[in-house]
Amino acid sequence: MRNISLLAIILLTLNGQAKASSGYAGAYTTIGSDARSVALAGATVADINSGYLAYTNPASLAYVDRLEVGLSHIALPLDRSLQSASIATRLPPTAAVSLSYIRAGDDKIQGRNSVGQPTGELTYADQMISLTFANQLTGTISMGMNANLLLISLADENAKGFAIDFGFLYHRPSGLNVAVRVRNLTGAYSWKVAAADKERGYKDYLPLVISAGTRLPWRQFVLFAATNLAYPRVEVSTGAARIGAALADPIATVHLALETEIDGRFYLRGGLNQNTPTIGVGLQYTIRKHKDSRVDYSFHPGVNREGFGHLFSWIFAL
Repeated sequence: MRNISLLAIILLTLNGQAKASSGYAGAYTTIGSDARSVALAGATVADINSGYLAYTNPASLAYVDRLEVGLSHIALPLDRSLQSASIATRLPPTAAVSLSYIRAGDDKIQGRNSVGQPTGELTYADQMISLTFANQLTGTISMGMNANLLLISLADENAKGFAIDFGFLYHRPSGLNVAVRVRNLTGAYSWKVAAADKERGYKDYLPLVISAGTRLPWRQFVLFAATNLAYPRVEVSTGAARIGAALADPIATVHLALETEIDGRFYLRGGLNQNTPTIGVGLQYTIRKHKDSRVDYSFHPGVNREGFGHLFSWIFAL
């Protein structure tokens, strides 16, 4: 139980945001899986985010036109880190599929017993493996789905879970994009914890997160806006019997950002994730085919005076 009691604290610090977006199972996914998404304040739900399509919105995967690989590393203070990898390919004529992996972790956690005595250092890891399928319904409308396998390890305690995401996207390359994404339509972690001389099980429910966003090119800029409504799931019981979970009052967040391209290769990005400013840069270059690769960087300022973070992503199209 000592290890499990630390889990909520770790999830809160991993997210690095205010109460509006943290403190629940799976909160690490609100950080963003790549440097461009973080630099654009998490407002990319209506964007075609090459290399990280499944994380941005599963519906955007339908517009992948070649084999894409994305790799990302996020180094945060307090010994926290996040890594992600994704590979996506087209399924002619109108579909696409991808396999993605994301890991959030925290090392050198000082464990303590019930009376506050140090018991040694702990390591925490939260992992998600996603299989994504998307299809174009028309020339401008697509939909997609993520099937997510969830794994948590904290010292000698482990939990598994499963979640499903859906996305819808109206996409016009040179015009207005509009999108809706639903995360954790269903999903929970299942824990088995030793209690006295027997094992006790319980579920840690993921919140339902509904996002709506838009993307609009304007002169030399691209404007992004999104809002998230996170509905925490609260366990419902009758006496000693647990009968499921109900949705609590939603927690709303607002995300605004813009991006501009310079000389056809360089990108400047910035935005507001709630009240936290975000900033980043990108460089597109050629290895084998024209503009087949990109490297992105984002600076994480920290919102609770915990220190600065640095985010790097690499995207390759084969």
